[in-house]
Amino acid sequence: MTAQEGVVYAAMAMGQIVALDDSQGGAELWVYPQQSAAPGFGCAILRAPEENSDRALDAVYGIPVLSDGLLLVTSYDSRLYAFDRETGERVWDFSAQEAIIGSVTLHQGIAYFGSSDHSVYAIDLQSQRLVWAEPFATENWVWGSPAVDDAKVYVGSMDHNVYALDRATGELIWKTDIGASIVGSVTLADGVLFVGGVDRRLHALSKDTGEELWMTEQLGGWVWGEALVRDGHVYFGSLDGRVHALSVSDGTARWDSVALDGAVRAGPALFGTDLVFGTDAGKVYLVHSETGDTVLRFEADGAVLSTPAVVGNTVYLGTTNGRVYALDLSRRGDPQLWVYPPKK
Repeated sequence: MTAQEGVVYAAMAMGQIVALDDSQGGAELWVYPQQSAAPGFGCAILRAPEENSDRALDAVYGIPVLSDGLLLVTSYDSRLYAFDRETGERVWDFSAQEAIIGSVTLHQGIAYFGSSDHSVYAIDLQSQRLVWAEPFATENWVWGSPAVDDAKVYVGSMDHNVYALDRATGELIWKTDIGASIVGSVTLADGVLFVGGVDRRLHALSKDTGEELWMTEQLGGWVWGEALVRDGHVYFGSLDGRVHALSVSDGTARWDSVALDGAVRAGPALFGTDLVFGTDAGKVYLVHSETGDTVLRFEADGAVLSTPAVVGNTVYLGTTNGRVYALDLSRRGDPQLWVYPPKK
């Protein structure tokens, strides 16, 4: 789910891509493909490629990304797709060898992403060609999105390693074994990489050397969703349904972890001084960043498995039951502005 200039773009896991007009209550601007299966998130159904016709994508787990006039969407069918953001026309696609689970990360016209083929790719959006001589090979699946700065690409793998690659060449600069598979994305902030693992810990590494600066004690569940850093603190959830706030410098707790209803698989979004968390129980919470005070604000139809998009006072989110919601969490009472498709 992403939103910009009054348009909300949603990728449904059954393969439908939609652009919705926020000012018109979520009315369709375009749908890709025009005739497809009913929308829904979270179900992976592989189909044979049809090279010369528009077709539904396979499962989409990553968040769509906007770049100039394009909407970039990764798919379980191993492809990165580029759509015209105004019309929904499929402009081009690039094929990896196996499923792409995470989103792309953009930097200076280059799209960086990992794949289940154990590789990390860098694709020039203008030419749609590889920037490096060949993709960088890890020893297992790469499901999360990389973090990128002017010099390096940082990415985690199921092989337990965090890798730092030369952004220009794709050559290895350093790697660090954190002792556990890395399912989610890497967050880069304040010179530190934040990486969650199936060891139920959050790890903090130096971006320059890969040295582990600190790690949490074992939590109650995997750390899957991307961490969010704000004003010297890092915020994240774990699959046991708890939300954590730690100091970036040493990992000490800002406040005691907070229990939500349902597993927290995605990272939070920032909403003023609050954090927006969705859970697989369909609950949407506001958690105050300074105190940890928590308020249940909405109950959606279906699990919330991806990070909400926030524009001004409006929060946009999608669910596994194929719904897209626009919520104003600043107003009292029911925060729902609209839902797509409209409930009958």
